[in-house]
Amino acid sequence: MSMPDWSEAFKQATVGLASMDVHGISYGESAQRMRDLLRTGLLRHTDLTQNPERFFQAHRLLARHSPTLGPGFWIRFTVHYNLCMGTVLALGTPDQVQMLDELQDQGILGCFALTEKLAGVQSGLVVQTTADYDTTSDSYILNSSNHGAYKNWISQGLVADKTTVIADLRLGGKSYGPHAFFIDLRQGDEVFPGVTLEDMGRKTIGNDLDNAAIGFNNVKVPSSALLSRYAAVEDGAYVQKVKGVPL
Repeated sequence: MSMPDWSEAFKQATVGLASMDVHGISYGESAQRMRDLLRTGLLRHTDLTQNPERFFQAHRLLARHSPTLGPGFWIRFTVHYNLCMGTVLALGTPDQVQMLDELQDQGILGCFALTEKLAGVQSGLVVQTTADYDTTSDSYILNSSNHGAYKNWISQGLVADKTTVIADLRLGGKSYGPHAFFIDLRQGDEVFPGVTLEDMGRKTIGNDLDNAAIGFNNVKVPSSALLSRYAAVEDGAYVQKVKGVPL
């Protein structure tokens, strides 16, 4: 499809956004519109790397609605495509990236869990959420070490099915620093066992977007959840796949 034809198709797919009543629409309804847009397949997750012209044109076309829509849907869109799935593209192995097409066809929504309550402006540098590798089950156990370690103001966090969460990878009691894990927040309609979702409440604007505080209490995820293009745990040992970066 030529770029002009694709742009017209994307405009038609998002034309209904202009009629959204952002003061009356719930965040659940807004999330459903995001799921519907995903399922059209017009903008693939992998377009960020394989078709960047199309990827950034989609952002420009959506920006046309921002004066009337406000920031809610725009943030929902960028959190899903750029932050959550974009991190999988950047840090995931080819097999991990390949699964993104299936998730998109299912209308699976994602969020990006980085910021923590006590980290403030040092979010990403200060990460108290832990991911301990369990050698007996070849899995990671995620925990919020305290309530201040809850992931804070996570856009799309109340409705997302998946999250890319940043946690301190620990092996045998040793910290290897922040790593990205792509995990389930939900199993069907139920919140994943051990995950706590707290509504951050109403805001001055953008209430068609949900924001959550997310906590973890012994959340067990498979070893494949670690986005492992550059680092992994293999045979019980931490393996760095990029040379020249000190541990």
